[in-house]
Amino acid sequence: MPVNLTISAQTGPARQITAGSFVGTGILILPDRKVLQLLQGGDTSTPPMKDFDLTAATTITVTISGPNYNVTVS
Repeated sequence: MPVNLTISAQTGPARQITAGSFVGTGILILPDRKVLQLLQGGDTSTPPMKDFDLTAATTITVTISGPNYNVTVS
């Protein structure tokens, strides 16, 4: 099932994304590193498509719409 991700977060030094929209096959939340990884293979054996910094995030919302999971981070 696809994961639709809407996120406002840093992806690197001075690389802010605001309400960016992405589609992947899974997400991995690493609270100890304050990182959310958008996966392209649906598991940890495939390198992530993108890492997002969760340091400034206050809310992560997951909703299910039909066969899709929608994740919003702000």
